[in-house]
Amino acid sequence: MGENDAALRAGGRGLSDPWTDSVGVRPRTTERHITVHKRLVLAFAVSIVALLAVTMLAVLLSLRFDECGASAAPGADGGLAGFPARGGNGSLPGSARRNHQAGGDSSQPEAGGEATPGTPSAQPPSEEEREQWQPWTQLRLSGHLKPLHYNLMLTAFMENFTFSGEVNVEIACRNATRYVVLHASRVAVEKVQVAEDRVAGAVPVAGFFLYPQTQVLVVVLNRTLDAQRNYNLKIIYNALIENELLGFFRSSYVLHGERRFLGVTQFSPTHARKAFPCFDEPIYKATFKISIKHQATYLSLSNMPVETSVFEEDGWVTDHFSQTPLMSTYYLAWAICNFTYRETTTKSGVAVSILSLKIF
Repeated sequence: MGENDAALRAGGRGLSDPWTDSVGVRPRTTERHITVHKRLVLAFAVSIVALLAVTMLAVLLSLRFDECGASAAPGADGGLAGFPARGGNGSLPGSARRNHQAGGDSSQPEAGGEATPGTPSAQPPSEEEREQWQPWTQLRLSGHLKPLHYNLMLTAFMENFTFSGEVNVEIACRNATRYVVLHASRVAVEKVQVAEDRVAGAVPVAGFFLYPQTQVLVVVLNRTLDAQRNYNLKIIYNALIENELLGFFRSSYVLHGERRFLGVTQFSPTHARKAFPCFDEPIYKATFKISIKHQATYLSLSNMPVETSVFEEDGWVTDHFSQTPLMSTYYLAWAICNFTYRETTTKSGVAVSILSLKIF
């Protein structure tokens, strides 16, 4: 009894060793719960702060959007702020403003939009209105103009593989427009003139520019072309006889150890624009009358037979070909070569020619 009393007075430390080893000290669950609660409170506080930050950002963005909407109000020029007014200069690229020609009046403002007046609106312009302002940005021609006939005169310089051209296109205006947009690629345009007829005279040209992104030539006029009227478009240009199998290109062959060159065309499907400015889509059909000036040591060919050949004293000759039937631009073809040929006529009256190299 004395030993047990002593153990009890010692705080239970007098238990026997087996009982002492089997009993473990349990941690206090209250402290663990407090730690978890602190973490939850901290996460909740962080979430509240993040929510407040997002709310403030949304308010700032809405204020900025309201400011942008206010800036789109009608401007003093009758158009929307940030967008060019109809008939203004804003839609005309800078290259057009630098390409004033003698036919234009430099005192006149450069045209940059459709001549049709429009009512100012507080709403942003639609895609259709933008197309009217900048028809040259579209992949297809607008259809406002239709070609009727081409007169094409070419001069080929086979020594340096260049050529100059003059194309006169009779066009019918279907819808009133202030732009003449047609295809042209890899050509250097020197002069553009537009005329209605001998009585009405020329239509003043404000400027012109090439737009390589869609391979078009844009002629900006000082006045609107009237619908249901015909006009004549004259373009003087020059270009290279290319070294690739597209457009008007050159080829060569070796005869008796001598390399000779020839110039031929490949316009299908949309490469006539590399040889002359034209409405180079299959839907636009017209008639063609071709004239080719070349050195007398060469001969020229085209879709139609030669009507007349004019020989000049300086060793050059100009071949004038008959007018073609109504057809698309990719059907047109010509060649400048020094081949020899034989010609005969069938029983039905069709002339057939065979051209080849003279190798003996």
